Amino acid sequence: MDLKKFFTRDAIVDTLQRLPELKTPVMDLLYTDRRNHPFPVVGYRDLNLPAGNIPVVRRGSQSYPLNPTDGKISMIEVQPVNPSVYLSAADLNNMKLLDPQGQQAYIDNQIDNLRRACRATAEAISAQSLTGKIAYPLRADAGAYLTYEVDFGTPASVSIAKKWDDANTKVADIVKSLGQIIDTLKKTAPAMDVQFLCGFDVYAALVDKIGALPNSAIAQVGADYISLGGVAKIQLLSANYIDLTTGNAVSAIPAKTILAVDRSSGFKLLYAALDQMDAGLVALPFYAQPVTTQDPSGVKIIGESKPLPVPNVKGIVQAVVLT
Repeated sequence: MDLKKFFTRDAIVDTLQRLPELKTPVMDLLYTDRRNHPFPVVGYRDLNLPAGNIPVVRRGSQSYPLNPTDGKISMIEVQPVNPSVYLSAADLNNMKLLDPQGQQAYIDNQIDNLRRACRATAEAISAQSLTGKIAYPLRADAGAYLTYEVDFGTPASVSIAKKWDDANTKVADIVKSLGQIIDTLKKTAPAMDVQFLCGFDVYAALVDKIGALPNSAIAQVGADYISLGGVAKIQLLSANYIDLTTGNAVSAIPAKTILAVDRSSGFKLLYAALDQMDAGLVALPFYAQPVTTQDPSGVKIIGESKPLPVPNVKGIVQAVVLT
């Protein structure tokens, strides 16, 4: 049973187009700009984060450099996500009994499992990146866990005097604190497309506060957002991922915290070049290939993706708003 025809680049593209679209909250909200990166490593100074406004220059003088010119180059070695599924010789014999459409459907299901694992991992790393740092488990050759680390810097934080769950705090105070966060964000980012994000605890505190209002026109509760005074919209982001070292769920937004993220500040997801000869050593969001094994006899289908979420920490402000 020769599987190679199912794993050409064109065949994989066709398979991915047939499969249902995957939904991942953090990536879908903040990392919609996704690009292939032609190298297996990424330089910090080549992340192409927006420079903001720059000075004009005198006519006929030297241009203004957007990238650092101190000669320092720090490289990020993007680590791969490498899930695999094993098909035994018995599985392949059974596959021979299927018609071509059935065989394709069987392979589509295997590829679907692999791409879901790759996407879930990219989502987990993307959620981590909102802290300004990726610190994700990296499996060593012996099976032990090390840590894959990428440090983009530390987002700004704002101290909120009147906590939102305090009985004496009014909706006007909450709106003022959101303005305080925006003022901080504007010091380092354009702040032209700001998303206020929170978890269930902050969302519940806001719903409780709104429920006590005599005038329902002051605030509105939507399917996954709360609008205050018609000027501030706070979105519920309940995304989480599993910490593989502890088995616990980790929320994308820390407890008691609201996050302001400026989507116009240059968030993007890079897919680095794959270390796969069959893929041509080029950058692809996902690839899979079959590898024959002899002991036991069968085929291992190996998927690969090398995602690197690139947040602009200058476009993130966090604040603890609950007691």
